[in-house]
Amino acid sequence: MDPAKFPKSAVPLNHAQYGPITDENLKGINQGKVALVTGGARGIGRAISIKLAISGANIAILDRLESELSETKRLAEEHGVKVKTYVVDVTDIEALRGVLKQVESDLGEIDILVNNAGVSPGKPQWMESFEDFWRTIEINFKSTMATSWYMLPKFRERKRGVIVNIASRAATVDFPFAVGYNSSKAAVARATFTLQEEVELDGLGDGVQLYALHPGGVPTTMSKKEIREELLQKYPSMTQHGTDFQALFKDPPELCGATVTYLAAGKAKELRGMYWDCRQDIEKVKAYGREKLQNEGKYTLKVEFLEGYENEP
Repeated sequence: MDPAKFPKSAVPLNHAQYGPITDENLKGINQGKVALVTGGARGIGRAISIKLAISGANIAILDRLESELSETKRLAEEHGVKVKTYVVDVTDIEALRGVLKQVESDLGEIDILVNNAGVSPGKPQWMESFEDFWRTIEINFKSTMATSWYMLPKFRERKRGVIVNIASRAATVDFPFAVGYNSSKAAVARATFTLQEEVELDGLGDGVQLYALHPGGVPTTMSKKEIREELLQKYPSMTQHGTDFQALFKDPPELCGATVTYLAAGKAKELRGMYWDCRQDIEKVKAYGREKLQNEGKYTLKVEFLEGYENEP
């Protein structure tokens, strides 16, 4: 992605916790709830787990990285909540379902589901096998749907529950070397919209909310990958992708973690079902009003045509 091709926000974005999502204001807002976080061993997932712990939620953390899971558990437990960790491959659906049942046995009914597990190999299509491409789809999208399919019937029955799906700016733009990542994140955002629409049809939107959240430009292990030298030689213009693009990753994972925690507490129901960017001021955006946001087609995926050609049913 060439950053020069895209406009910059005229309104300053947040690159750190602010106002309603400072640790002080997050304390206790999810007291006694049970939250489950996939991909929680490090990076964004670790920050989400810790912020949820600050808010008083007991945490179930899923990942394949056992040693990193232990450290996240230790950090979350410092806030006086119960924390359980589970080593699982989220693409193994039967194993994943087994873990979800075990979490309910260990901690009780799950109130908050955060689908954070994700990968991006960073290869062009011709350097990636179909199996590798599909593995990205399964981690980023299939696992998100598997956990949602398990939890939504329970949330519907109880008429309460929150799902936060970590999406990406990649869901809304085109750039090379990420066909699996871009496609899966767009799918996550579209599925979030659709599932919320179904919840609304049954009059459950006040209690059951889903969100698709861009976590900001976080310098995680995944985002720090450098473009291979042979690709730079073949595509010299991609030097910018490897320099200016990397400079976009300047947001701490705590910003996303705090935003997820705020959403999990039902503090921004106006944005339910929508895709949005955690760097934007959450109170400013929700104050715009849900009806107005929907009528104007804000915070949703769409295609624009030439003037005069409308996207008819």
